[in-house]
Amino acid sequence: MANYKEKPKKKTASRNIALDKLDFYTEPAPKKKKQDKIKGRPQNIFVRFAHAAFPQKRDSKGEKIRKIVMLVLIVVFAVSIGYLLFQLTSIKDGSEANKQTQSLAGVDSGTIDMDDFTPPEIIISTTSGTGSSTAGTDATTETEEPKETEEINVTPLVNTPINANFDALLAENPDTRGWIKIQGTYLNHVVVQGKDNDYYLHRDFYGNETLSGTIFSHYKNKWDGTDQNLILFGHNMIDGDCFATVRYYLPNDRSREPVKFYKVHPTVMIETPDGKTHIYKIFAGVLANTQKEYGEVFKYVNKTKFKSQNDFNNFIVEIMDRSWFHTDVDLQYGDKLLTLSTCYWPLGQEVDTRWVVFAREVRPGESEYVDTSIATRNYNPKLFDYYYSIIGSQWYGSTWDKSKLLGYTGE
Repeated sequence: MANYKEKPKKKTASRNIALDKLDFYTEPAPKKKKQDKIKGRPQNIFVRFAHAAFPQKRDSKGEKIRKIVMLVLIVVFAVSIGYLLFQLTSIKDGSEANKQTQSLAGVDSGTIDMDDFTPPEIIISTTSGTGSSTAGTDATTETEEPKETEEINVTPLVNTPINANFDALLAENPDTRGWIKIQGTYLNHVVVQGKDNDYYLHRDFYGNETLSGTIFSHYKNKWDGTDQNLILFGHNMIDGDCFATVRYYLPNDRSREPVKFYKVHPTVMIETPDGKTHIYKIFAGVLANTQKEYGEVFKYVNKTKFKSQNDFNNFIVEIMDRSWFHTDVDLQYGDKLLTLSTCYWPLGQEVDTRWVVFAREVRPGESEYVDTSIATRNYNPKLFDYYYSIIGSQWYGSTWDKSKLLGYTGE
């Protein structure tokens, strides 16, 4: 019998041990959805917001009202933020469009000597030339000491040529009528004219919608040399663009020189496509009411022509009675006028008023120089009923030198 050895059997794990190991393993239970402390409400931020913000069936009547009010406030806030962003973007786009137009015209913005755009502060007299009373958000009192301590330079600036490229401007926009400039200020813009007084109120030179709009003339103006009163409109932009410069002719009663801005910038230049440059001497600035419910409405908007000398003289008298400053500029029938109108709301936006600056063109052979040294602040301009009710005052009659209206014999 042959000798052989049995092959050793492979060691296997003990069945009992394997079973023991299996006894230690249990399949994990499915995770339960976390619940909020309030029974039955899932802890999900969006679902929680919906429960908190929107009325639920189980909510009390008072809770439902609270949520509705909250939703309304959220919507109003979101719309306000959206509109603010739209305004800022539109203002920026309008400013860029104006810069683009300056580049197209080959017009250099030049040296700007204006102070920061801080609103002028004004007062209205409560007597016939003495005393004062605060009026509106821009007001102060005559008893306050002026802020300036250093000597104020009121030397008038000398005008420099505009030389706009009207061929390029007209090729881009045939509504181009001219270029307006006030030396040493941000007002250095193209002037256009639409078929009405609304189109360019909301559009830039290139036809794009914008809050800044474009400086435009009254649609009734002819621009053929026959206009007796050229009327221009522009927005009073918070960034200093468009007609914000016009607002600066408001007297600043916190200064020892309330009409400093006028004294430094007494003239306006307008260049036209025929190559002519027209210089206008500023002679008045008026706060005009536009709503009958607040008192007399000063109707300057459509006065592009005058029927007679009396018609002209009466218009000038109405302007001078209302002017917030007096100058050495004289006027006579036959003079061509320039009117610059912009929005300004010292009594709040619900009282729709305009700040309007008036000028007359330099006559043939006349020097464009203006003696601004005798310009004075008028503390008794003619206003309107609502304004007087605010300041508790009234108009005390004309204070301007009527000899400045040549040929005028009225009282």
